[in-house]
Amino acid sequence: MSEIAAAIPASKEPGFFRQRWQGQVALHQLFWWDLLAVGTLVNAGFVVFSLILLAQGMAGGFWFTLQALILPYNLFLVAAVWRHRHTTLLQRSLAVVWLGIFLLL
Repeated sequence: MSEIAAAIPASKEPGFFRQRWQGQVALHQLFWWDLLAVGTLVNAGFVVFSLILLAQGMAGGFWFTLQALILPYNLFLVAAVWRHRHTTLLQRSLAVVWLGIFLLL
């Protein structure tokens, strides 16, 4: 077991979530790419999949639960934008509006 552990190099870089939470990612990447581009695509995918399940007659609780699975990720992205030291009021407002839109969908 120790040989396997020694063969796998330990990563010294912080992970995806830690980098964003600690503000180690550039604001334009966090806001435009992570929140608006990737976040929107992930949410749209979950919305489409949930609607397909609803159209096939799945119970309402099942598709609603599927929609709720993405909520922690959405909250994390908005909180990471709010915590970033270079965030403007406009970016914070847009992040909250983005969250509101996907909460309604």
